[in-house]
Parts: sequence; structure tokens; C-alpha cells
Amino acid sequence: MYAYYVQVQRAEKLVTEASIYCRTVASDVISRRSMMREYPNRIFPLMYEDVVRDLARHARSVYRFLDERMPIKTLKWIMNNARRKRNGTTIAARWKDSLTVRQNEQILSVCSELFRLLRLAPDSD
Repeated sequence: MYAYYVQVQRAEKLVTEASIYCRTVASDVISRRSMMREYPNRIFPLMYEDVVRDLARHARSVYRFLDERMPIKTLKWIMNNARRKRNGTTIAARWKDSLTVRQNEQILSVCSELFRLLRLAPDSD
């Protein structure tokens, strides 16, 4: 019974965290779109998963967007830390291996607005 209770708590926590995350990101997407209309060519979007996959390339892109050269010291720091740390891509995707079908369905439901905004799901309108 205790193991089941712990699993239920963990499942509820995952769904709750996904709900908070999706609401926050949906709000960010809406804000970004508004800011891009108000400040064309002055907003540089980054996706966490892309950055952890290749931090050096994305850091260079940010500096290029700002029309600045990336300091060698910054590049060295990135390269040194990338070698010492765990693989960021694995960490970013680790949650995918622990979801049950039920949790996945709940998350799809609570994140439907975000998926609609990102056009990852068909519009229900």
C-alpha cells in the first residue's frame, strides 16, 4: 500500500509540474509573439533543449544576434564545463522515460493550450 501511495504522489507531482510548466511556457509564447510584433528583429528565441544539446553553437548565435564577438574566455568556459558536466540532452529528456500512459494523457490534457499555441496539436476551433 505504501509503494502505491508513493507512486500516486509521484504521478500527481509530475502532472502538477507539467501543468505549471505548460501554463508558464504558454504565457511566454504569447508574450514573445506580442514582443516580436512590437520589436521586430529584436527578439532572439532560444529553446532549452536546443541550448543543452549544443551550448557553444547557441552561445555564438546569441553573440552574433547582438553583433558582438564571443570572448574566448566564454568559449573556453563553455567547453570546459561541457566536458565535466553530465550530458545536458539526457538530463533534459530524462522525464520522458518515467511517464505512464495515464500520466501522459493527463499531461496532454493540461498542456493542450500550449500545444495549440505551438501548433503541436490540431486546433479544436
